[in-house]
Amino acid sequence: MSDGSLELRRLSDKLFDGQITAEELSRLETLCLASPELRRQFIELSHLNASLQHLGTSVETPSTARRSQGSSSVADRRPTSTLISGVSVAVAALALSLLLLFQLLPGESASSTFAAISTTPGSHWVSASIPTWNESRIGAGHVQLADGIARFAFDNGATVEIEGPAELEILDAMHCRLVHGKLVATITPESQGFRVDTPDAVLIDQGTSFGVNVSDEGLSSMQVFEGLVDVEHRASGTRLSVKQSETATISADGVAKFADVNEAFLTSDSAPPAPKPQVQVTTATGGGKDQWIIRDAELRYGPEDLLMIKLAKEGFSGFDRKIYLQFDLTEIDLSQVSEATFDITAAPTGIGFASRMPDATFAVYVLTGDQLDDWQPETLTWENAPANIDAGNQLAAEAARLVGQFTIPRGQKQGTFRIDSNDLAETIRSDTDGRVTIVLVPQTREAISGALVHGFAGSLHPTLPPPTLRLILSD
Repeated sequence: MSDGSLELRRLSDKLFDGQITAEELSRLETLCLASPELRRQFIELSHLNASLQHLGTSVETPSTARRSQGSSSVADRRPTSTLISGVSVAVAALALSLLLLFQLLPGESASSTFAAISTTPGSHWVSASIPTWNESRIGAGHVQLADGIARFAFDNGATVEIEGPAELEILDAMHCRLVHGKLVATITPESQGFRVDTPDAVLIDQGTSFGVNVSDEGLSSMQVFEGLVDVEHRASGTRLSVKQSETATISADGVAKFADVNEAFLTSDSAPPAPKPQVQVTTATGGGKDQWIIRDAELRYGPEDLLMIKLAKEGFSGFDRKIYLQFDLTEIDLSQVSEATFDITAAPTGIGFASRMPDATFAVYVLTGDQLDDWQPETLTWENAPANIDAGNQLAAEAARLVGQFTIPRGQKQGTFRIDSNDLAETIRSDTDGRVTIVLVPQTREAISGALVHGFAGSLHPTLPPPTLRLILSD
C-alpha cells in the first residue's frame, strides 16, 4: 500500500470518527483531488463505513468474514455505534463538501445524480452502494436500511421515504424497486408517472401520495392517501386503478382492491423481516478488477470510468466489445453461499444513438477454470482474453458457464440490472481459488450503423456503484 493510501486511510478513519481537524480535512481533500485512485479509495471507504454503522447486524463484508477466521481487518477499526451517532453536524457537512467537490471535478459526471438522500437521527444502514451522508447527491443504486427513515428527494419533485427494515433499489429518476419493507411516495405533477416495482406488480403514480408494504414473503399491500395509482400485475396482466382511501393487495396470484383499509392490511402487515447474513463484494474491493475489450484496438476510445459493450453490425466487427469483471472472494467461505445476485449499473457512453438500437440483451458468463482468472486489466486484449473466441456474441463453451442474461429496453441508458440465479450461486460455490471472473457478452447485434454503445459503471466511476456481487450465506 502506498504512503498516500496509508495517509488517506488514517485521515478517513478520523473523519468517520468525528475526530478530524480542519487542517487534516484540508489535507484529505488535497490527497483526493490529486489522485483519481485515492479519490476512488475514499468513496469506497465511505460506502464501507456506511455499511458498518449498524453494529450487531448479521451482514458481513469480506473483512468481517475474515475477522471471524481470526485475522485482522478493516472492520476491526470501525467506529462504534456511539461514535457514529456522535458525528457532529459540522463534520458531516465537511464530508459532504468533499463529496460535492468530487462531483464537480472535470470529467466526473454530475448528471448521473438525480436525487438527494437524508435520514432521521439514529437511522442505521445495513448496506449501501451509494453515498449515505445526509444531503449527498445520489444516482442509481441499492440500499438496505436496518431502522429509521431514509428520504430520497428527486430533482423532479418526487419524494420517496423508506422505513427500516427495508431494501430499495433506485433504478433511475422515475423508477425504483421495493424489495421488502415499507415505502411512502409523494408525487408532484412534474413527476407524474413515477413507478415503484414490487415483487409481483408495478405501481404507477398518477399524481398522488401512497404507501406500500412488501412482506418478507413477497406479498404487497398498498394504500392510496391522495389521488390515484395504477397497478399492473405482471403475471396476469391485470391493470386496475386504486383511488384515495382505497387499498390493494398483491401476490403472485393476482391483485385485489378493497374499500376497507383494515381488511387489506390485516393479512399482509407481517413482522419485519430479519436481515439475512450476506456479503457484498465489488470489482473495486480487494483484488477485484474490471476491463473491456474491443476487437480492433485502434478503435478503442470512450470514458475511462465506463465499461463498454457492443455487438457491431455485420462488416464492422472491429467495434465488437465484451466486458471482463473479477471479484475477490478469497476471504469468504464459498461453501456457505446459498444465494447470489449480480448487479451492474448502466450509464450513458455518449457514443452512438439510442434510437438506432433495439432492446439489447446481454449474456452473463462465469469462467469455469481457475487458470482463466490470471488476467490483468492493463494487458487484457481481444486476442488474449480468457475464453474469448472470434464470435462477438459467444465465449468458448468449454471454458465458461452461462448463468443468466438481462435486457436493456430501447432508449434506456441508465439503471441497475440484476442477475439472480441458482446457476450463479452454484458456480461460485464450486470455485476453488476465491477469484470469480464474470464476462458480459452482447447478444443483440446492431442492425443499422451508428447505434448506441452501451456502458456500465466500472470500479473507477466517481458516483455510480461498481459491478457488485451479493452473496447470501447459510446460517
